Amino acid sequence: MPSSPTPFVPQRRQALALLATLAATCTGLAHATTLADRPINLVVPFAAGGGTDTVARLIGQKLQAALGGTVVIDNRPGANGLIAARAVAQAPADGHTLMFGSNSTHVIAALASKQAVVPGKTMQEAFTIVSVMANAPLVLAVRADSPAKDLRTFLQRAKANKLSYGSFGAGSSAHVMGEVLAESAGIELLHVPYKGSAPALTDLMGGQVDAVFLTVAAVEAMVTAGSVRPLAVTGLQRVRSLPAVPIFEELGVRDMGNAGWFAVFAPAGTPAPVVNTLATAVQAIAADTEVQTRMVALGLEPVVSTPAQALETWRRSLAAAAPIVRKANIVF
Repeated sequence: MPSSPTPFVPQRRQALALLATLAATCTGLAHATTLADRPINLVVPFAAGGGTDTVARLIGQKLQAALGGTVVIDNRPGANGLIAARAVAQAPADGHTLMFGSNSTHVIAALASKQAVVPGKTMQEAFTIVSVMANAPLVLAVRADSPAKDLRTFLQRAKANKLSYGSFGAGSSAHVMGEVLAESAGIELLHVPYKGSAPALTDLMGGQVDAVFLTVAAVEAMVTAGSVRPLAVTGLQRVRSLPAVPIFEELGVRDMGNAGWFAVFAPAGTPAPVVNTLATAVQAIAADTEVQTRMVALGLEPVVSTPAQALETWRRSLAAAAPIVRKANIVF
């Protein structure tokens, strides 16, 4: 009796799986080489005119030149980046919709928000990080005519009467660092959230809030103009664009070493060739002398990172921020 033939089904399944993988790879390569075929939306989670928007527009101009297509800046403020994040996470994963996010939108919001960006998924499951582009220190600033001439007098005034500070959103990194400052200094501060840095600065100048806690990028122009006085910056070293402004640690305020960061994100499932094409372009932009000079002028520290390095930064930030968010009971 002739022997039974070797079953063919497993081999057929393997062949089909291989074909599917090759098809996906080819599709990804095709997308990677045709990103210029239609506009790329770079979604910004804060209002136009703020620090994040300023940096995003700089990156968008360079990305447009690098890819040979059109990059459209799409401002979608609100809910500490959740509105923007949801729009990007649910967009087609083809490289044509990106988000210029930060540790505020993808770390603090991920830990503090009651709403998932995509139902049933964590922030890390909803996004692919392309590259971290800059570290972003925060600055506590007051109006130039404020009686708080320095951080010491600001803290003294806050101990006598509760002072208010504006940030670029409830649950933002600025909100978190404001809570850390209040606890470390033994004072009470009233947090006033805004949908971006620009409206917070408008209310600071109008006297609706006593101070703002924003990125250096957001206040740099007003500091140069002399209308805003910076008191201290977060991070472990002074900001090159504001060398006279001390870091909080120098002034005896502990636990203010977190500097924050900006990064480019794509929807989860974006093909690896597309991510790599975008990452290569973004890394070149971050290494560009003109961009680095502009970033330093905005109070940022340029970073050149691969997707793997960016992912590690994201993971470390989540681990470091989790206990702070829990202790401050930041929920939104």
